[in-house]
Amino acid sequence: MARRRDPEAQKARRAAAEASDVLEAAARSLSGAPRSRKSLEERLITAGYPEEHVRAAIARLVEIGLIDDERFGQALLDSRDRSRQRGDRALLQELRRRGIDDELAQRLLAQRAAGEAQSTEPVWGATLRVVEEHAEGAEERAARAALAKLRLRGGDVRAEVQRLAQGLARRGFPSALSWRLARERVEAESQTPVTEGDAEGE
Repeated sequence: MARRRDPEAQKARRAAAEASDVLEAAARSLSGAPRSRKSLEERLITAGYPEEHVRAAIARLVEIGLIDDERFGQALLDSRDRSRQRGDRALLQELRRRGIDDELAQRLLAQRAAGEAQSTEPVWGATLRVVEEHAEGAEERAARAALAKLRLRGGDVRAEVQRLAQGLARRGFPSALSWRLARERVEAESQTPVTEGDAEGE
């Protein structure tokens, strides 16, 4: 006489197999490239895995340290600092796009600025004012490095300033900083004074 199958046991086995499949798919995805929690969750759900299994798998990967949004965001900022010069606004947008929530993204950028201050000041002297000054200095140095890669075309000074400033703004640097640095460079290389009104086309 054939044994009757227990529907509940079968259901539990199927659920366990599905959960195992999701965990394996998540691990495979992470082996290809690091991802944020949100990015991996969206990828797995889009691939058709059940949400409850996806969330359980991600919670497990967070628990064992294979997913760490803070570490991922910090690594992303480090790689961008090494590869090209970008402003905080552009970096914030990229962190958001890669699945880092606003609060963590802002904190990572603040830590990046504070780290710049702490590397040049004694810990006991790192007041908020010092941190802010160094944050501004770090962004200005990045902007100057980016500006150095842009070439002058030797045309009208006003047009040159506008072109360079727009090039910096596209890289995420603040408008006022972009115009000031562009004006300084054009004045230095053309030996022609450029007023703020002329430079900004007012």
